[in-house]
Amino acid sequence: MKAERPTQYSEALAAEICRRLADGELLCDICRPTRMPSRDTVRRWQSEHGPFRDRYAIARDQQADALAEEAIQIARNADADTVAVCRLQIDTIKWLIAKIAPRRYGEKVVLDTVVKASIGDAIELGRERVLRLRAG
Repeated sequence: MKAERPTQYSEALAAEICRRLADGELLCDICRPTRMPSRDTVRRWQSEHGPFRDRYAIARDQQADALAEEAIQIARNADADTVAVCRLQIDTIKWLIAKIAPRRYGEKVVLDTVVKASIGDAIELGRERVLRLRAG
């Protein structure tokens, strides 16, 4: 008889999922064994269980840190024969963690804009807009 994947929310499974995510595992790898819920089930649990959603978000943030450490390990262990493969792995990890935690690992965007306006001009534009709106 084929084992059924769990679909009912389980605190023990939810805790395991969050722990493994925080350790750097990917959700697809966590959900691969049939004793674990499918990714769709995990997503449903996120929408239906607020505390799990919150713990999952924290675990994803911690996952970014774990993956960053993994990238450093890959770089440290690279040699002349493996440098191209290691670069691909590191670039992939960098891309993923920039999506998971963009504030900490995303590209920094520098805006170089000069805005010239006076408060008097802004007030006058506001008055004109109010008058137009009242006039209909």
